[in-house]
Amino acid sequence: MLYSTLLTIHIIGGFAALFASFVAIWTKTVGGSHKVHIYSGNTFVIGMTTVFLTTIPMTIIRPNLFLLLIGIFSFYMMFTGWRLAVNRKGTPGWQEKTSSLLMGITSVIMIVIGIISMINGSDFGVILIVFGGLGGFFALGELSRIREGGSTGKDRIRGHLGMMMGATIAAITAFLVTNITTDPAWIAWLAPTAIITPLIIVMSRKYR
Repeated sequence: MLYSTLLTIHIIGGFAALFASFVAIWTKTVGGSHKVHIYSGNTFVIGMTTVFLTTIPMTIIRPNLFLLLIGIFSFYMMFTGWRLAVNRKGTPGWQEKTSSLLMGITSVIMIVIGIISMINGSDFGVILIVFGGLGGFFALGELSRIREGGSTGKDRIRGHLGMMMGATIAAITAFLVTNITTDPAWIAWLAPTAIITPLIIVMSRKYR
């Protein structure tokens, strides 16, 4: 009963985040109200936070380290993007330092488990290695930014954009893997990353 309730809340949060992400991206790429962008962004944050907070007990009730690690990655991307949006002064606090350090540690765990899984013939090993590598890359980038005193202006906006788009990839991926089956399984998991990453690069150059 508890698991079913958590799963329902988890799904609602995921759909809310997915819809809000499309609205937020639309207002920044095609055009729209800045207030709508803020409201949709806040909805995205609430939705992703709900997904993460329900993932923790769900993976405890039904042990699933793989989904927990992916959940940590997704939450980190969203949280860092949100902090870059609300922290307009750009001065990093303990929140940025702690989350980036935890993501760095999690990335190492993901890569190690991914390698072991590949050796054992599991398709999910590739997924963990890719997401672990991305998480480590972003965490190291944030730690470097923190050492330099943070970022402001267009650099802050570009960082916010990249992190939120990364979290959006996670939301889209979650939708795909629960509704589409591919062989091998990693195709559905990695397709959104392969397709949307070039868009992130183009949009980031816009603010360079």
